[in-house]
Amino acid sequence: MTFTRDTGVMRFAGRESWQVSHGTSQTVNTALFVRDTLALSVETVPELPGLDPSVPVVVPAGVDRAGAAEEWLGWWADVLDHARAELAGGSPADPAGASLQVRPALRAAVLALAPAAAEYDQRHVTSRGALPIGEVVRGVEGRLGRYVRPFRLVITEVPVQGMVWERMTDTHVIASQRFLVDPALSAPALRAVVESLA
Repeated sequence: MTFTRDTGVMRFAGRESWQVSHGTSQTVNTALFVRDTLALSVETVPELPGLDPSVPVVVPAGVDRAGAAEEWLGWWADVLDHARAELAGGSPADPAGASLQVRPALRAAVLALAPAAAEYDQRHVTSRGALPIGEVVRGVEGRLGRYVRPFRLVITEVPVQGMVWERMTDTHVIASQRFLVDPALSAPALRAVVESLA
């Protein structure tokens, strides 16, 4: 699985500093593609609207839709853990991997939908560009009158409809691409997270 990341890093000689990375995760996008293509009735945490652009509902032959729905939330938790850690290998969307080995209905769905998910990702999913990371951190440092404490923040962009900025953990945010392209929304949201970590 691939990651497209834009990383803001500040390092100073003799001291640790901060790192903010943001971008898309093919693993996250694959999970959302499976959810929407199979029209799974699952409650995501965070609550995420459908993909943008939307996908047609298709249940491939041999895919147990009800079984996939039962297994999806556990898989989604694995997917978010993977995105948060920004791991290049061991993707929960790998049919040979541990996450799908214990979820046979989802494994069958991922195998059936993987080519379409990869095509969707290639055609429609791109990171929307740089966030004003350095500017926000410098602004927080100016207000505090000191350097921020060392921190690492991951912002995972998702290609969903609507405005989403959801803090999953202290150091992981899920944000819709529509939200991130609006600096009037994204800069204050980023500032609030940085201030809490500073």
